[in-house]
Amino acid sequence: MRTIIRSVVTGFGVRTVFEAPEGAEALELVVDRKPDIVLCDWVMNLFGGADFLKVLRRDPDPIVNTTPVLVITAHARRPVILEALNIGIHGFIAKPVSPAILYKHIGDVLQRQERQGRCKGISLQGEPIRSTGDKVDLTKMTPELEPDREEASLALL
Repeated sequence: MRTIIRSVVTGFGVRTVFEAPEGAEALELVVDRKPDIVLCDWVMNLFGGADFLKVLRRDPDPIVNTTPVLVITAHARRPVILEALNIGIHGFIAKPVSPAILYKHIGDVLQRQERQGRCKGISLQGEPIRSTGDKVDLTKMTPELEPDREEASLALL
């Protein structure tokens, strides 16, 4: 799946893509490379998406702990989505994902960050979550903006 997504995002014009097969290696990559956005599967061997996010959000470096994370997973059940939102994600995409949906979500995340600054996640109302203790209401989803940014460094996990 990482290979397919890499091919799609390079087709969007993303020039720098870093890959990690599991969460522990991904943390090292994010700390060392500081990508503009992370695309993360929720289920990874040994160290999954939830563990990755919890450690990432506690990192002492404010650039690292506010790195935007877009979760892409086949595990799109309500409890998983709520857990991911409450830990601190910037977006969620259910597999299978189309290139158009992926493009829109990456653009939304990057635009929101430019508009509102860095944060540890967002609510579905588009408001930044400044601490991981904030709760999110799935019933108040609002439409997103159209993307216009095509270049970013991206970590693919």
